[in-house]
Amino acid sequence: MSFQDQHTKDTIKYTTCGYHCNCECVVKVRTRNGMIVSCEPDDTVNPGVPREDGYLPDEVIDTGMVQTRACAKGYAQTLTLQDPDRLRYPMKRLGKRGEARFERISWEEALDTVARKLVEMKQAHGPYSILHEPYSNYSKCSFPLAPWFGAGVAGWYAHSSNGWQEPQLWVLGKEHTVGEGNDLEQDEANVFRSRLIVLWGLNPLVTFNGGWAYNLLRAKERGIPIICVESRYTPTVEVLADQWIPIRPTTDVALMIAMANVWFREDLCDREFVEKHVEPGGLALWKAYVLGDSDGIEKTPEWAAGICGVPAETIREFARLYARSKPVNLNVSVSIGRQFYGENPARASMYLQALTGNTCIPGGTAAARTGLFRGRMTLPVPKVDWQRRPGTYKPLVLMCGYKWLKAVDLREKLDKGQMSREAYNNAIGNSPGNPCPNIKMAIIESNCNHPSSLPDINGNIRALKKLEFYVAFSHYAGTAAARYADILLPQMATAYEGRDCVCAAGSTDLFKSGRHLANYFLYRQKCVEPPGEIKSGDWFWVQIARRLGLAGLFSPRLAETPDDQWDDTIELLHKEAYEGWAAREEIAVLNPPHWEEFQKKPVFRYPIKEPSHPFKSAVKSGLNPFRGTPSGKIEFHSEKLARGPGFLAANEFSPGKCYGGGNLPPVAQMTVGGKDNFYSQDSVKYPLLMSTPHAAHRVLSFLDNNQWLKEHYRHALWMSVTDARARGIADNDRLRVFNDLGELIVPAYVTSRIVPGTVCLFNGAWYQPGEARTELMPDGIDTGGAPNFLTHNEDLPSTIVGFLPCKGLVQVEKWRDPLSSQGRIPVEPARISHAGGPGGPGK
Repeated sequence: MSFQDQHTKDTIKYTTCGYHCNCECVVKVRTRNGMIVSCEPDDTVNPGVPREDGYLPDEVIDTGMVQTRACAKGYAQTLTLQDPDRLRYPMKRLGKRGEARFERISWEEALDTVARKLVEMKQAHGPYSILHEPYSNYSKCSFPLAPWFGAGVAGWYAHSSNGWQEPQLWVLGKEHTVGEGNDLEQDEANVFRSRLIVLWGLNPLVTFNGGWAYNLLRAKERGIPIICVESRYTPTVEVLADQWIPIRPTTDVALMIAMANVWFREDLCDREFVEKHVEPGGLALWKAYVLGDSDGIEKTPEWAAGICGVPAETIREFARLYARSKPVNLNVSVSIGRQFYGENPARASMYLQALTGNTCIPGGTAAARTGLFRGRMTLPVPKVDWQRRPGTYKPLVLMCGYKWLKAVDLREKLDKGQMSREAYNNAIGNSPGNPCPNIKMAIIESNCNHPSSLPDINGNIRALKKLEFYVAFSHYAGTAAARYADILLPQMATAYEGRDCVCAAGSTDLFKSGRHLANYFLYRQKCVEPPGEIKSGDWFWVQIARRLGLAGLFSPRLAETPDDQWDDTIELLHKEAYEGWAAREEIAVLNPPHWEEFQKKPVFRYPIKEPSHPFKSAVKSGLNPFRGTPSGKIEFHSEKLARGPGFLAANEFSPGKCYGGGNLPPVAQMTVGGKDNFYSQDSVKYPLLMSTPHAAHRVLSFLDNNQWLKEHYRHALWMSVTDARARGIADNDRLRVFNDLGELIVPAYVTSRIVPGTVCLFNGAWYQPGEARTELMPDGIDTGGAPNFLTHNEDLPSTIVGFLPCKGLVQVEKWRDPLSSQGRIPVEPARISHAGGPGGPGK
């Protein structure tokens, strides 16, 4: 058969590869004989056009009628599907937790065990003993059966937002919302109305590969200058920046304060906006701090230069350019808040935009959460009506969302009387009047690897060992989340295999709306069958619900569906939802195709009439954009923080949310001390500050073992030439990186692309325990280079509960392997036995 004959017999499907990367890029999938033979770029609009701005006028492109193309990570996911190391069957643990030894069991045994354990835990320990992750955050509980089963807990906010979400609330009065309800978003085309684009700590060519990177490049080509403030010479700096301002990590607020000093001294603030929209009392207090009237130290560019490493003249000229370039599109990475005292630069960035009148104008931003780059949906998308019955149980918010592992670890001290109830609740961000969580059973779904992706991996492992029962869904047995499971279940690759409508990125159906460019949605089609006995999350939870007698309440439309009709039923429910959506008055005028026609290219787009910018809808409606603050204006001063640790420890600020008894200044300042920054007392012993940004070759920890991607990227510790020479280290040497929390072995990348005094190790590497064990590393020294072994999960009393620590002070030296004179680093692999299991050996 010729290639052309084969090509005509191929089946074409469309999906979105989005997996926690805040993109929903479109992938065209070509299958042959039930196998994927190629993944191709989006052709559902402008087919055959390689780069649309070379063929189409800007007016068309700016309406969002463009392709959304996947990055390499999206295409490389297909390698997982038939990987021989992939989990294909339910497993149960053999031996001790952490040994990663499992044997195959049947689905019947797995389902019966999980259902039985749910009942046992609730009966023995109460409703707050069961936790489901990764989406028990933003005051919600992601345990699918919680409303009917009567157990489960929720957390406030999430690790993605902690550190900037609270400052956003203090300064702008805005809670976290996504999509239609969020008034802080901007569409990609908003940058074209700017005169200056500032990317502060943001690396969108790596973290947001979709349309944002493309449109930032188009903005640069239109002559809009782009300045990157960043501690590394990143791909974004290399490709986009007209100027790179290297800065020492955790000192961003000093630069911001000095810029404001220039504006105050040279009368460069937007007086009209400030007088109308900024609360004057708080502004006066902050201005007194900036000018030195309150403490005798003026925060000049020279003052800041000694802290952040940016020359005073650069600071002064940057401030002047910024002030005269309105509108300024300031995009602050969420990483700014993910550090000790990260609330300071997060709110200072909002001050900068307010002082220059850029907060709510076309082309401007409010700073705040713009680093997430989510657009604003202006039309509804189809939604499946699952006809779930109302539940009677509402899970309580009992902790800061990412503190769940700490809640498990510290509970032993509470039970033994070594810690008071008040201290326990404070440590996890729980309101003082709330009951304490007593988490005994955890279920981690969606290929989540929280034990590795959250700070203090050793503490997280300690917590996992304390659980009475632990279930994990995973593609592989080798992740930290999987290694310690009692029941290990195979995770469906939802992008290509699936009909997973429950726990795929917290979704409820297969209609996926755009994130960055929010003028489209896609129906995620099933491309191939999963191997072995892999099942979807919604199938799993319906089976559990049946065993608990809850299926008719939880999912009445799937409760009696047999396995051989599962996919067809899911398809019919989505067809029903689509046809109901298409009949809506505001949609019918857009002439959406019939369902059968839609299936040929299942993406629906509509043109963006006018790009969204922060607070656009409020201003357009005549509403006060800042009505959420106590004064109804932008507030530089937080009254609640001003009342001090005792007040913060004794009060909740939304249901379940407490900041603990920590210290944080009521206005943004250059605060010194604490942990994991240059001014911590720990810096004497551990002088290098490690940053842990997202990697180009994985999404969090997903794809860490993907060989296609690993061939082109190496996981290594970035280290400046100066710091390497001082330690006798050459490029690619094996290094021991350590502090008081842990130690790991990783190769060196010696480079001039990083600020001296700092190192960088990308987040998401899997824990690979070596044979060598130490007191710090009882399960084995990490040879995979997982940086969160070296990040503290600490806050009180130096600061408040809320931010997510993503930095660590470390020391670095050449590795001397005690087990091998030749430098070999033995690794303990995951071991899975298929022998004797149902159905014979794994496929």
